[in-house]
Amino acid sequence: MKGSMCSLFVVSALAHHAVAQPAPTSDDLAKAADAAAEIAAVQATPLKTSSDDIDLSSLGLDPAGSAFDDKLNVYGYADIAYRGSYAYRHRDIFPDQHGFAFGNLNIYAAKNLTQKARALAEVQYTFLPNGTAGAGGSTVNTTVRDPANDQIPTKWGGVVIQRAYLEYDVTEYLTIRVGHWLTPYGIWNTDHGSPVIITVSRPYIIDAGLFPEHQTGLDLFGSRHVSDVKLSYHVTVSNGRSETEAQIDRDNKLAFGGRLEVELPWGLRVGGSYYRGRYTGLAATPGAAALSYREESYGGDAQFEHDGLHVQSEVATRRRHYASVMDAALDTGGTATTTDTSDTGFYILGGYRFNQLWNVMPFSYYQYFKEANESIFSSVTVGALGLNFRPTGSMVFKLQFQRGKLADGVGFVAGTINYTYYAQAAWVF
Repeated sequence: MKGSMCSLFVVSALAHHAVAQPAPTSDDLAKAADAAAEIAAVQATPLKTSSDDIDLSSLGLDPAGSAFDDKLNVYGYADIAYRGSYAYRHRDIFPDQHGFAFGNLNIYAAKNLTQKARALAEVQYTFLPNGTAGAGGSTVNTTVRDPANDQIPTKWGGVVIQRAYLEYDVTEYLTIRVGHWLTPYGIWNTDHGSPVIITVSRPYIIDAGLFPEHQTGLDLFGSRHVSDVKLSYHVTVSNGRSETEAQIDRDNKLAFGGRLEVELPWGLRVGGSYYRGRYTGLAATPGAAALSYREESYGGDAQFEHDGLHVQSEVATRRRHYASVMDAALDTGGTATTTDTSDTGFYILGGYRFNQLWNVMPFSYYQYFKEANESIFSSVTVGALGLNFRPTGSMVFKLQFQRGKLADGVGFVAGTINYTYYAQAAWVF
């Protein structure tokens, strides 16, 4: 949670002088590598595509006139940013930071197996854990000497499997997805690719994980048009949330969830999401009891798009129930006095895309988050302003300034104000 709290204070800045360009087409936006079938409103193809992934034909990967494309298609996205931050109060905890950071390098591999079945994998390559905080305040250094390359010092990184799943169309209105997938809730979690996100930083309700970011199990989903209204649904069954959920269900208790969404013809989408499961962590020492609690998450979201106008908002709450007050206190830094705790928050984001100056979109957003673990802080509010430039559908530059305020009173970093700016370039390949 501390890492999520610190990651809240990110903002972007990038200024470019540019001449007028045509607005990006729907197919251009589809190239932005994630969840673009809904975002870009791409044209339907003979083969059904995944509900939360791009239309491969928009990338030119479906041979013209072919009824079935069974090639392995590889594509991805990346981003790099410059960050600067300055904290008012508690500068020993939040020191000034300035510098470049490579963010995401995500590779997709997609293949149509049959007319009704398809598979997709998304892998994120990262320089982590190099440079992260280690035990006792030290910094992790992954430098090793490469014996196959004249013992040259080399820094090794890691791999994050974002998702890997198989889909099968049972009927026109039902598809079964099995594997490791992004939890279908709200807007931001499934549209997680940096080229399609308007801002640089994610809302705190997403970083804090009020819903699990990923799950492993079954996702049953589909949609149907009733007149001009599109109705969509998801029903999920999984191992739930844990540090090892992709390999083992530590408590042998399945988690359940679902989502309903209504899309109206005049540009409005409204959805609601639910999740219920048990979290069981790893024991600190062999034989010791592991932290465990039951959790329920509720969320609502709305998105409106008309011409260049874009407005979206999400609200979410997570309630946790512990077996004892002692367990609750251990998980919240000693602040819990009952067996039930909750986190809640919301954000609202708005912007307007013009067809000049690299299709610039001025935007602003506001967010609020109430923390269950008040040993760190009780609540936070954030306001941000920025510019989003999209010279083509596959390339975006972002400029953002942000002010975050931790509430006075409770928590060892209470009252901190953090000013942050960020410059980001994101692209699709």
